[in-house]
Amino acid sequence: MEEKKTNKLFLTLVAPLLFVLLWSSGAIVVKLGLHDSTPFGYVAIRFFLSTAIMWSICILIKSPIPRKLAQWRYIILTGLLLQAGYQIFFFLSLDFDISPGVLSIILGAQPILTAISSKNKTSVYQWTGLLLGISGLTFVVGSSLFVGKFTIAGIGYAILSLACITVGTLMQKRITVSMPTNMAIQYTGGAAALLILTPLVEKTTISWTFTFWFALLWMTLVISIGASMLLFYMIQKGNLTKVTSLFYCVPPLTALLDYFIYGHKLSIASIVGMGIIIVGLILVNKQGLIKTKVEPEGKAV
Repeated sequence: MEEKKTNKLFLTLVAPLLFVLLWSSGAIVVKLGLHDSTPFGYVAIRFFLSTAIMWSICILIKSPIPRKLAQWRYIILTGLLLQAGYQIFFFLSLDFDISPGVLSIILGAQPILTAISSKNKTSVYQWTGLLLGISGLTFVVGSSLFVGKFTIAGIGYAILSLACITVGTLMQKRITVSMPTNMAIQYTGGAAALLILTPLVEKTTISWTFTFWFALLWMTLVISIGASMLLFYMIQKGNLTKVTSLFYCVPPLTALLDYFIYGHKLSIASIVGMGIIIVGLILVNKQGLIKTKVEPEGKAV
């Protein structure tokens, strides 16, 4: 009984909070790494490291490998969107001078897009929470657009990043193979894509400073491995609308980190918006983030 309570606490509270904290640090740490590296080179090295780590884990725990070619194709396509496309456009938006706060605000639109696209039934409480989340984002956007730095190209890449993670998340819900194997295949596809694209789009330069090593290892171990495992697990076990609603928490927390690290100021409107987002998140998750029974999302892969 005590063990069940501990597991439930982890699934409904610890995992979501830990995921939001880790994921929110992504934009901040990426910005640090981009001071010493071109974006594609940065992403490519991160993918290669993540691929090597995940296949090592698969070998260590003897994780089963899919035998059907169709499964490989679907997982690789999912990875190209959820991993490669999302991260490439994420890095490019930061490289084109969009501030981490503004970027995270744009990506915060994912929950409402997922709710519209998902086949899961969305309750009145959830819709109310999602609309409050959007309202809160509007408050934060209103001030951040004036105090944060942004360009048309940066905004465009941020929107493409949003599209990739939204579609990729919907596809990820259908994957039922072992999580380590799933992640290893996705990172392999992403690494292959970066191997082809990087020399075509940039002349990679990297300064192997302590800051770059810190940013690279943080993004690989903490975000690509740790936070992604938490996200994949919650997607597999929970309602997509509830899980993706966690991304509403990312803009406020990233904006706070943005303020403390880069000095981008927070207005009263931003603070009010953060409060509205929290209320919206509570309504979306009124009956708990994780369900004990997996809801079907179309045909499993």
